[in-house]
Amino acid sequence: MPNFMTRLCRVVFYLTLGLPLATQAAQFSVRILDQNGNPVSSAVVESSLNPVTQAIREVAIIDQIDKRFVPMVVAVQQGQHVNFPNHDNIRHHVYSFSSIRQFSTELYAGIPGEPVLFDKTGVAVLGCNIHDSMVGYIYVSASQDFAVTDVSGMVSFTLPIVPPEITIWHPWSADPDNQRQVSTSSIDNDGLLEITLTINEPSQAFGFRALSGN
Repeated sequence: MPNFMTRLCRVVFYLTLGLPLATQAAQFSVRILDQNGNPVSSAVVESSLNPVTQAIREVAIIDQIDKRFVPMVVAVQQGQHVNFPNHDNIRHHVYSFSSIRQFSTELYAGIPGEPVLFDKTGVAVLGCNIHDSMVGYIYVSASQDFAVTDVSGMVSFTLPIVPPEITIWHPWSADPDNQRQVSTSSIDNDGLLEITLTINEPSQAFGFRALSGN
């Protein structure tokens, strides 16, 4: 047990920060797997406990490399801006017909003029008017707490409490609207929640339908 001086120092530390003595962050991780047990990257994992009150000023980036949007999926806060640098040696023309944000850049190389504001929640599907195979996604969240899975299918969170449920979204998920609400009640003793999604990798034709918003 901590001695008196240790307890006293701990009390002074918390009072200095203006925190209640019982404050303790909750840490947990989420792993997304597909129906074959393979890790699923580019899945958005979102908790709605902490809504956006004022969007961060940081401009999110979706690059264009080797005729691909990189990363394929970017998650941003509602009210955040996104820019689309082009690091290919050819020009691109980025656009979206999505209901949450419709825009179209001029044909360009390098850095386009102004970042694009995304002030409505939902998903914006991106395309290139020159290269039909290029498809990207911007997930606009009303929450401050979200992350995109890496190549191992993992994300980690440190929150005041474990949320009772989280939202999982992936552009190739077979769930309605590519989205699923998942209870966190099955988090294991190591703080890991494992979720399996049915993933249908799209044909090029699917990408065309997605860009039209259908």
